[in-house]
Amino acid sequence: MVVPGGELRGQDVQLLDRGFAEQFAGQNRGSPPAIGRHSLGGTGRTGRLLAADLLADGHDVAMLVREPAKAATVADRVTIAAGDIRDTAAVATAINGADAVASALGPVVKDTTLLRDTAAIVVRAMGDAHVSRYVGISGAGLTLPGDRKRNRDRIIFWLLNSLGGMLAKDKIAERAIWQRSGLDWTLVRVPGLVDGAAREVDHDAHLTGRRTTLRRSDLARFITETVANGDYSRSSPFVSDR
Repeated sequence: MVVPGGELRGQDVQLLDRGFAEQFAGQNRGSPPAIGRHSLGGTGRTGRLLAADLLADGHDVAMLVREPAKAATVADRVTIAAGDIRDTAAVATAINGADAVASALGPVVKDTTLLRDTAAIVVRAMGDAHVSRYVGISGAGLTLPGDRKRNRDRIIFWLLNSLGGMLAKDKIAERAIWQRSGLDWTLVRVPGLVDGAAREVDHDAHLTGRRTTLRRSDLARFITETVANGDYSRSSPFVSDR
């Protein structure tokens, strides 16, 4: 099991990975989900970086993918299971034996209940497997009590929520499921994702960052570190480029 604040090196972690919607700056939509142990691997643009970081930190990885061939480049370093993220049996099998779950799952434009459906399945599987720690991704447009958003961000997030429609509601429903779960969860609120080498990031439970972008490499590193150190337990921090 993962102890908040303790290290995960040599223990099991699970990863989920799927493409982001258009507001997440071009993340591949509809790419297959991935679940892993120790370190989690993914086939999407963020998921691949997350898997690499987890592997580099010495974790073991298991991936749940609909098309295993897409994970061929890491097949010799991870455990691969074939299945869909809404396949409860496949998710349960992938999570069994893990010590934590790291996720690069984001909204998909044409699937307006993906996040809440996945959260419900993962929460149940984690409970059955006695896994407590989960770190996943939400959107910066999610507004919570106590938030201190910069004037620029208030306008941007209002537009995201107004135009996002059912996708915005899906993020709200997803967080509500995690809040009721009793698990040790973190949902990272991210702005527009861009490519680039990892650098420093701003992160805070309620204050938005100085920039409206986040490098995928930095997001992957933040998730990897947060899974292990237990920071932002039952919280939804903003993370952005510095």
